[in-house]
Amino acid sequence: MGGAVSAGEDNDDLIDNLKEAQYIRTERVEQAFRAIDRGDYYLEGYRDNAYKDLAWKHGNIHLSAPCIYSEVMEALKLQPGLSFLNLGSGTGYLSTMLSAAIMFDLYTLSLFVMGY
Repeated sequence: MGGAVSAGEDNDDLIDNLKEAQYIRTERVEQAFRAIDRGDYYLEGYRDNAYKDLAWKHGNIHLSAPCIYSEVMEALKLQPGLSFLNLGSGTGYLSTMLSAAIMFDLYTLSLFVMGY
């Protein structure tokens, strides 16, 4: 998964490509992806890959491919009033997008514990 779906120049290109490939199928998930710019979760100097459908790892920082996040979000059938716990939340990208998809109408708890 990933790589072939998007080689976009910005967040909108990424989302348009994910929609075209039918990874993003609902308006709620699309709105969350458009509200949260993936490039904001990259370190300076590495953002040239932010809008590609690729996983990214730098040291302890990891982001899965956007198609993976969209598949997870679509499978959850998100709606206002839901809550979630994200263990191993890493950068917080998925947690932030889930919050946006549920219209920020919830409390979220995300935990990430670094190795010893």
